[in-house]
Amino acid sequence: MDVFTVELLLPDRRLYKGPATLVIAPGFEGELGILAHHMGLLAKLKEGAIRIFVNDEPEIDFQISYGYLEMLNNVCSIIAVREVQKNIA
Repeated sequence: MDVFTVELLLPDRRLYKGPATLVIAPGFEGELGILAHHMGLLAKLKEGAIRIFVNDEPEIDFQISYGYLEMLNNVCSIIAVREVQKNIA
């Protein structure tokens, strides 16, 4: 699968930056599934799990309160207001 870059940011620090083959995020209109080369997108996120997948590696989860997701030029930037907890499956 094609790979793209994901960056998950809080106001004061970066939680994650790395490759992904799929990102699933909790949008206000439903879950968003982001793949490589996704069209440009700006979406508001609600509280829930940011799920990052890289090929067959274990999923990486971050629980956020709310935030925004931007997909542009094969880079998925997620800006969260605060992290609720972090789980690595």
